Amino acid sequence: MPNKQINIIFFGNTNFSNPTLLACNKNFNLKAVVTNKSKKMGRGQKIIDTPVMTLAKEKSFKVIEGEDLNDKSFINELKNLNPDFFVVVAYRILPKSLLKIPKFGSINIHSSLLPKYRGAAPIQHALLNQEKLTGISTFLIEPKVDTGKIIDQFQVEISPEDNYGSLSKKLSEAGAELIESSVTKCYTNSADLIKQNDSEATLAPKILKDDLKINWNQDSKVILAMIKAFSPTPGAFTTINSKRLKIFKAEVIDCNSNNDVGVIYNVSKNYFDVQCKHNSLRIHRTQLEGKKVMDSKDFILGYQNLDSSSLL
Repeated sequence: MPNKQINIIFFGNTNFSNPTLLACNKNFNLKAVVTNKSKKMGRGQKIIDTPVMTLAKEKSFKVIEGEDLNDKSFINELKNLNPDFFVVVAYRILPKSLLKIPKFGSINIHSSLLPKYRGAAPIQHALLNQEKLTGISTFLIEPKVDTGKIIDQFQVEISPEDNYGSLSKKLSEAGAELIESSVTKCYTNSADLIKQNDSEATLAPKILKDDLKINWNQDSKVILAMIKAFSPTPGAFTTINSKRLKIFKAEVIDCNSNNDVGVIYNVSKNYFDVQCKHNSLRIHRTQLEGKKVMDSKDFILGYQNLDSSSLL
């Protein structure tokens, strides 16, 4: 049941944050939304809001732009709102000066079954490791990242069709479902908090640019997992004739050609195959450097002499 006596300040930036933001507004007294400052981007230097900022403006929520989280006026503004909880989803690491403010603590939603996959990229690493199961954890934030006592967890199956985009959507919706019970349990002191076992912890560090490059000398299943982990953004990539080629959709083909590793073969109307160390990948969706994302059918039509080209 909604409890509008519970004062919430929400922290978030991305689309992943938005379902939980709406859930907080529905179930509690949403005092304010903290999100990153809007930035000028692109050639036209157009001002771009974070997805959380966009939603907050649409719903007429009070917005506080968090630029310097240690700024005294920023801290005082949050204190004056008398929050019971901070709810933090896909934001930044909060300094100790902020963690002292809410009466009952700060709750974070993390997209893994902690203590597995602590860090900035748990969804990507779960896909890279070809996990069959992941989930959502709510926990009370402590100064050391992703180590706080767990309030609730919810398991989510990873289907063979899932990529980063679809799995993120599943997990963001699961987090929104979990936030009401997690806040209420902490508010009423009915939460049976679980201390994380550090010996079982695994890490999910930030994805770097070099992590996105495909190594065709790997097994086809490993490469497919990589493509899924980085689709629809930022995209796993290879090169063809010195141009970057991102691959967004593929499938494993139980076939080893006589071609060298990384060579394109079996170019058809709708797809092309690439030889891996073991078996091959059939490529269905791509983006050539300087072009838009397209199905392989359109890529093949616009690219001459694709057969026998090397992607190494």
